[in-house]
Amino acid sequence: MKQMNFLRRSLKNDFLASTFPPISFTSRNFTTSSFNSINQTLNPFFITGLTDAEGSFVSIVRMNSSYRQGWRVDVLFQIGLHQKDLELLKSIKAYFGGTGSIVKADKGMYTLRISSLKDILTYIIPHFDKYPLITQKKADYLLFKDIVLMMEKGEHLKKEGLQSIVNIRATLNLGLSEVLKIAFPDTIPVVRFLISKQEIPHPEWMAGFVTGEGTFFVKVNKARNKAGVGVQLVFQVAQHVRDTELLKSFISYFKCGRYVRPTQEKWGYFQCTKFLDNYDIIKEFFIKHPIQGSKAKDFSDWVEVAEIIKKGDHLTEEGSSKIINIKVGMNTGRL
Repeated sequence: MKQMNFLRRSLKNDFLASTFPPISFTSRNFTTSSFNSINQTLNPFFITGLTDAEGSFVSIVRMNSSYRQGWRVDVLFQIGLHQKDLELLKSIKAYFGGTGSIVKADKGMYTLRISSLKDILTYIIPHFDKYPLITQKKADYLLFKDIVLMMEKGEHLKKEGLQSIVNIRATLNLGLSEVLKIAFPDTIPVVRFLISKQEIPHPEWMAGFVTGEGTFFVKVNKARNKAGVGVQLVFQVAQHVRDTELLKSFISYFKCGRYVRPTQEKWGYFQCTKFLDNYDIIKEFFIKHPIQGSKAKDFSDWVEVAEIIKKGDHLTEEGSSKIINIKVGMNTGRL
C-alpha cells in the first residue's frame, strides 16, 4: 500500500508527454557517481549549443537627451539559467574572458549579461562567427551583428545610421515598441534571414543544446507484473515549431526517436522512448559528451534507472521502489 501511494504521487509528476558524422560510442564504464556537474573548460561548440537553447541577442534604443540625436543605442548578449546552474553561468563568463556580469532575475533565474561594445566585439562576435548558431536564433545574431558593426563605426550617432539601426531593430526580437514606432515613422523593417542549413556541427553542440532544452525523465504506471509497476525511460528535447526541421534531423543524427507536435501547440519535441535506443544510443552519447550543470544529475539518475531496468530488477518490488524513489527526486523534484 505504501508503495502504491508513492506511485500515485509520482504519476502526478510525470512529464507530459544532411548527413551527420557517424556517432561512435566507446564508454561503457559510466557509474552514477562518476559525473561532474560542471566541466570548468567548456567546449566552444557546447557554448554555441547552449546559446541556441537559452541565449539571446538584444538591441535597445531609448530616449536620451545627452546624445546628439536624442537617442541611445545599447547592445546586449545574455544567457539565462536557473539558480541551480549558477556555477555553469560562471564558467561561461570565464570562457568569454570574465566579461559581463551575472545578475539575479525573476523566479529563481540568473542571467549572464555582456553589454560592453568592446567586449562584444572582442569575444561575442568572434566566437559566433567561428562557431555559428544553427537554430533560427542565428537570424537574430546576424541582425545583432549588423547593429554592433554600425556602432563600431559610430553610425548610431548620425541620423541616417540611427534610422538604419531602428530598421534592423524592427525585425529583431519582438520588434519596435509603440514609442519607437511613433518616433521613427519612416521605419522599413529589414528582411529576416531564414536559416535553412541546420546540420549538427559537432557532438558538443548537442551536449550544450540538450543541457538547455533537453529532459531526461522516467514514467511509471500500473502494470500486470509481480511489482505492479511499469517503467519507461524518456529522453526529450523541446523547441519552437520554427525549428521543426532541426528537431526532425535529430532522428537521423541519433538513428532513433521521433518528432512529436501536440495539436495547436507552438512547440514540438524530439522524443526517444524505446528502452534499447535510450540505453545503447542516447545514454552512451551523453556519457561521451556530457551534459553540464544541474541537468547532469538528472542524467545520472536516468542512467541509474536504465541499469536497474537492464538487469530486470524493475520487475521486483525492491527494484521498482528504488526507481520510484529516484524519480521523485529528479527534474522539478530535485532540491
